[in-house]
Amino acid sequence: MKLYGEIMDPTLTERLKTLDKLKAKLDSFRPLPPEVINNLHEDLVLRFTYNSNAIEGNTLTLKETKVALEGITVGGKTMREHFEAINHRDAIHYIEELVQQKELLSEWQIKSIHQRILKNVDDKNAGIYRKTNVIS
Repeated sequence: MKLYGEIMDPTLTERLKTLDKLKAKLDSFRPLPPEVINNLHEDLVLRFTYNSNAIEGNTLTLKETKVALEGITVGGKTMREHFEAINHRDAIHYIEELVQQKELLSEWQIKSIHQRILKNVDDKNAGIYRKTNVIS
């Protein structure tokens, strides 16, 4: 087995060593208390939602996304942007439920995820296959 420095850039090697040390430090705190796990999960869902929507052109900031997910509307932002954030979070929770139930992913579930994401955004196309090609 090769060690970090044998085939990699020295800068990358140092970063990996730093990550290993940080991982070992994190592991020393395990098992994490349930409230910490819950906070980490909420933060992950928030950041995943924010980044995914930002890629698609949603203009909510990270803080505005957090507020929207708490059920508060942000002035100057469209309802579409609010629904995109809420729907994304709901789709994540649905996928987590499927995983917890150890269900195999089916076509119906994929369409259901799609329907959740487009709810109140594009109801006409939510949960169905596209009928036209995308032209870029």
